[in-house]
Amino acid sequence: MLPWLRARDVSLLGSDAVNDVQPSGVKGINRPIHQLTQVNMGLPIADNVYLEDAALEAARLKRWEFMFTLHIYQIQGGTASPFNGLATF
Repeated sequence: MLPWLRARDVSLLGSDAVNDVQPSGVKGINRPIHQLTQVNMGLPIADNVYLEDAALEAARLKRWEFMFTLHIYQIQGGTASPFNGLATF
């Protein structure tokens, strides 16, 4: 999965759950997706994203591609940030 993300120059990895399974299955690394994307690739992750409204709107419009915009607050020393996302169809 990670080579696929890198090859496409993905700017954000988001899902409606946590991106890493527990236990990870990778010896010595508790959260390999988080470590490899954020630390090694500089790719931000959005866990537990609420996607239901975007899915309903996509189905209503019969449009499956959209631009997703969000502002991540930079919190000094923080490891997470709340955000409001906007889907533009």
